[in-house]
Parts: sequence; structure tokens; C-alpha cells
Amino acid sequence: MTHSCVCSFRGLRLICHLIRKCLTPLIRHWYEKSHQYPKSVIPDVRNRESRVVLFTDEGKTLDPIIAWIPDYKCRGQASRMTEGEGGNDRTGRWYGVQAARRHGGFLLVGIAGLLLLATPVAAGDRHGQPQGVVPTSSVIRWSGWGEQAFERAEGEDKLILLDLTAVWCHACHVMDETTYVDPAVVELLNAEFIPVRVDTDQRPDIAARYRHGGWPTTSVLLPSGEILFQANTLTPEAMLEVLRTSDAFYRENKRDMAERVARIWERVESTQRASRQPHMRIYPEMLDHILAMMKQQYDPVSGGFRDAPKFFEPEAITLAFFHHFWHRDSGWQRMALFTLDQQLKLHDPIWGGFFRYAEEGDWSKPHYEKLLSIQASNLLNYLEAYQITGLAQYREVVEGTMRYVTRFLADRDQGGFYASQDSDVRNADRSGFDVPGSEFFALDESQRLAIGIPAVDRTVLTDWNALMIKAALRVSQVLGSTQAREFALKTLRRLYKERYQPGRGLAHLLHAGHPKEFGLLADQVFFADALLEAFVTTGASHYLEQAETVIEDAIRLFEDSQGGGYFDRTPSSSSLGLLKFPHKDLPVNAALSLVFSDLFYLTHDLRYREKAENILQMIVDAGPLPVAQTGRAIHRFLFYPVHIVVVGEKSQAEARHLFDRSLAMYAPGKLVRFLDPRADSLSIGEVTFPKVSGPFAYVCTERLCSSPIARADELPDRLRDMFTAFAEARKPFSTRNALPALNVR
Repeated sequence: MTHSCVCSFRGLRLICHLIRKCLTPLIRHWYEKSHQYPKSVIPDVRNRESRVVLFTDEGKTLDPIIAWIPDYKCRGQASRMTEGEGGNDRTGRWYGVQAARRHGGFLLVGIAGLLLLATPVAAGDRHGQPQGVVPTSSVIRWSGWGEQAFERAEGEDKLILLDLTAVWCHACHVMDETTYVDPAVVELLNAEFIPVRVDTDQRPDIAARYRHGGWPTTSVLLPSGEILFQANTLTPEAMLEVLRTSDAFYRENKRDMAERVARIWERVESTQRASRQPHMRIYPEMLDHILAMMKQQYDPVSGGFRDAPKFFEPEAITLAFFHHFWHRDSGWQRMALFTLDQQLKLHDPIWGGFFRYAEEGDWSKPHYEKLLSIQASNLLNYLEAYQITGLAQYREVVEGTMRYVTRFLADRDQGGFYASQDSDVRNADRSGFDVPGSEFFALDESQRLAIGIPAVDRTVLTDWNALMIKAALRVSQVLGSTQAREFALKTLRRLYKERYQPGRGLAHLLHAGHPKEFGLLADQVFFADALLEAFVTTGASHYLEQAETVIEDAIRLFEDSQGGGYFDRTPSSSSLGLLKFPHKDLPVNAALSLVFSDLFYLTHDLRYREKAENILQMIVDAGPLPVAQTGRAIHRFLFYPVHIVVVGEKSQAEARHLFDRSLAMYAPGKLVRFLDPRADSLSIGEVTFPKVSGPFAYVCTERLCSSPIARADELPDRLRDMFTAFAEARKPFSTRNALPALNVR
């Protein structure tokens, strides 16, 4: 993501003096001191550096105020293929004001002008504490993000120290046990600043606007919430220097900064008012361009679609399998399978489940925390690999991951999946780590249990649960796991009952038994997708109705009817800090386009297709693409999926057998319908299926359907025959001639 920086204070000479006389020694001091941290916290960043330049309002470089700082940077377009769970892939910058751009491609993230230090980070655990709650070992008086903290900052004229943390963040532990217990740091923060702590998983909207590279993100904010300074991990000495310098600079320049902030927000509002929905044709050649970008970034030595650090790229794997299936391009299958084989270095061979990422390009040096979202995405990838190859090794990975999730991350009594498990086993009676993940996960089962179990964050997050529900339902379809199916549906029912409120959508989590954090787009998108998967899995129409209800709320709450696309949170003029900035999460928008396309193919409501197209137009116009996710959404929009329709009484064993076999067959993107002539309409779009005595299945494209199929073992051959004819004549789907007139033969 590119940012433009602007700085044109009247006190420019003061800034230059500050950089040359104060900040340059501070950089050197910080860099030397940072190596006192464990190597797992501060990777080697030698010979990597970032040039930082200030710009004027017109975007012209001011010469040349340059600082050279260590940089741990993920290079290349591949890092945009899917939105990683974090990592150390952001370039350090010296902040002026980062100008806002429409569509949320560029965030307003800075004001004034200190330096931004980019320190690579890892992961750790604060044991699922609500934001604003501090470990008992610290005496810093942390506040949560809210009106009270901002009112104090404004009323007392104090800067805010924002600690953006993660429950599983190892480096966050290090700062808790070093920097944040240092007496001088504690005294200075409590006396002269408003310390605010935010859990990134509980508040992804705040993380989207304030995260710099990874976790922790340490930010000094103006009392109104604009960024003055950012770093990741800081030693006590560096933290003291940053706090003192920031405060001094603010006291000397706050009048200029206030004027600057006002002008920037005026520009944001003006840009938003001037935004217009882009209009361009979504055409198949876009897919060719996306695939070329993916192939260019593919790592033929170690697999994956980026260099170090190595993160999972589930959308890229899915698109590669998709392209192979429809175009019989074996090269894409080889790339996907080779990547999945290499990724197994991040798989826990004892308990199952996947670690978060690897520091090195060959998938070595894992960071051992396990996140629910990562388990869900890998389940889908390895399940698809098993369907394609039939190899037992992929099935074993799927079953092992499901066992891990069930054992450690499932609320087996009420339903629901927990958010994450820490990498380290910690001793609560004394500071420090008892056994780090690199040692613990090298042990066998009995040795691990003798030491203890890494802490689990028992927060049940709506968006991640929806991802896991979908994955578990897919597992049930392919492997016939009744347990996975029933627990996924139990969780779906629980979350919808507890967290959905008409007109407000779904809450992100529960706090003290009550739904909290309404108004986040990702929760609505992924939950609606899970509801659609439940509809396909069961044939129960109420899941489709609930999905439409959630999506209708999302349209009303999040749609930018003027500029196109959907905001990541419900817009509000009363939002605090950078939450006022109208951000659009492009990967989530692409996922929403997929949901709209599926709703169209299931309901034949043309409005959904128009919504899907409008999102794609916005994404293509907005700038750097979430490449693979956009490719999937474009393919779904352009090409009508295979439908398998089973007509029969749902209580009949023969009908159930036909339906179960239809679900298990491999045809990426297929939709399965189960129509009971006693209760359901036998019409889908413009085709009406005959009401006959026995159960039958039909394989359909947008142009025709097969003859009735009475036996489940005939389905694979019929699908193959239909696929051959379909693939040869396959063209982009169009609604210009109304809905597809399917022919049942």
C-alpha cells in the first residue's frame, strides 16, 4: 500500500533541526538497544534500509530531509494476493501527514512529524483480556478505546500512547515484561500521557487504521487521535526518548498541528463528497492478467506466492485449483500442491493445526501461535487437494486439523470456536517464559502435557467463527463427518440467536454475556457466506432467508451508494480518532462480491448481480488489488457455476444418498439444491423440474440440464460428460437476455 506524505509546517526549520540533532541519534540509539531483545523478537535487519522523504501539500519533495532506518520489508506484489494475518512487511516511514485517498486504499495515518521506526514483530498472548485491561504485573493505568480516554486527552491536553496488541503476540509479552514495567516508563506514561490498549482481534476496525506492519504497534497520538509517531517494539530507553521528544514537539507545535489536522479532515470530506461509482466492464482478460501476476510472484524453489516472511495464501491456492479444473492447466495444480506440501513445515505433527507464519522463505523458523482463521483457510485448501488427488496425506492433514480445533478451540457445550492459542507456555507465578514455542512444539505428546498447555484465547469472534463454520461444513460434505456438520450448525444457530439484531446486523463478540461491537462489515459478509454454505449443505431454506436478511442489513449499513463498494464499519460522524476515516477493506469487499454472486445464482435476483459487479468495479478502480481474491470474485461473476439439483422427499434414504453424493463430488464452485416436492417449489429461475415418483438428480449449466439421474454412482460420469461439453463452449455469463432459460432434457 502506497502512502503520500505531506508536511508543510511554518516551523520547518525546527523540524529539520529536530531530525538532525535529535532523531538521528535516537535512531542509532534505538537500533543498538533493540538488539538486547531476544532474537525471536528482533530478526536480523542488517543491510535492509528505508529512505524516508517529506512532501509538500502538492506532493513535491522537500529537499531533502532524509532518514535512513532499519527496514524489515516484504517485497513484491504477491504480498497483496491475500491479506496476511500480520507480519513484518511494512516499510518504516518518517511521518508528515499521510494523505487520504478514496476507497480506503490510503489511510489518513499521520500528522506532525516525528519518525516511524519499523521493528519486526512476532506473536504472544495476553490471555484474552478485554481491551484496556492490563496484566497484573504492570502498574500502567491502561484505558480502553472509548470516549472517556479521548475526553481525558482533550481535557488534560495530553498525548495518547496507543498500544495495539494481539492476544497471541509474543513480542507484546516482551514489551509487557520489559518496557511496560520499567519504573521510568510507567511513571512518565501515567503522569503525562493517556495510555490506551486495544486488542487487534476484538477491534479490527481500529487495527486497520493504526497498525504499522505488525504487532505490537506502538503509536503516539494527538489528543484527537491522529498519529504523531509509530513503531513496533521499543526498549525502555527508546520508549522514554520517544515519549519525551513527542511531547516536546507537540507542546511547541500544537497550534500548527491543529490547523493542519483541520485542513486534512476537510480534504478527506471533500474527496468523499466528490467520489463517484466507477463504471467499467468486467471482462475475462482481467483474469489472465491476475494469473500472470500470480505466476510472476510464485516461488518455484519453496512454493508460495511471496518471499520471506512466508504467510499462507489460501485464496491463491483456491484460484490455482479453480483454473486447473476449468482449463486443464496442470502447471497451476502443480504450483498449488507443491505449495501445500511445503507449507506442512508449519503444521504441528503432534496435535495438528497450523502455526501462523514462517520468518524464512523456505518456511523455516515458524512463529508458533495458532489462529482459528488460519485453521479454517487451510482446511479448505487441503480438503480440495484431497478431492483432486485422492492422496491420504491431505486427508490426514484435514482430519488432524479438525481434531486440533475440536480439542483446543471448540466450546463443545454451547457451540462456538475460540480465537487462538498462544505459542509459549507461560508461568503465571513469575515473569518470563517457561517454555518458548520453539522448544515446546519440538516435544512429543507426553512431554508437552507434563509442562502444560499454551493458553487459549476463549473469545468467540463472529467473522473467524463464520470462516470455521464454512470449513467444517465443507469437511462434512466431503468426508461425511456428521460431528463436524452438527457442531458447525450448532455454532451457526448460537451466533445468529445471540448476536444478530434486526437493523444492526451481527455483533463481533460477546462481553459479559452481551453482544458488543456491532457495525463491522467482515462479520456480516463471512456470516452470510456461512449461512449460504449451511443452505447448500442441508437444503433448509431458512438459512438462505437468514443470509438475505443479513445482507440486506449490510447494504443499508455499509454501502457507499455514491462512490461504490462498502465501508469496513458503519460510518458515523461521532467516531473517535481515525475511525472517522471512510476505509474500504478490499479483500472483504471482494468476499462480499462472491456472496452477492452466489445469492444471484441461488435466487436469480438481478439486483444481487448488479451489487457484485459494482464492487468489482470499485476494487479494480481503487488501486493495488487483493490479487487472488479479486480473481476469484471476477471468475464467479463472469461464469455461471455448475448446479446439481436433487428432487425427492428429504426423508427418503435414496434421496438423501443422491444429495450426499452430490455434495461430495468435486467441481469447484458448484451449487447443490435439494428440492422436496412436498414443501418446495420445483422451479429454479426459468426451469421447472418434473414432479416424479422417485428421487432424481440433475446436473445443470446455464444452458441445459442432464436427463434424470436415479443412481448416486452415475453422478460422477454424468458430471464428467456435462463438464466436457460445458467447458468447451464455456463463455462469460450475461444477463442481457434476461435470466438463463435452462432446458431439462
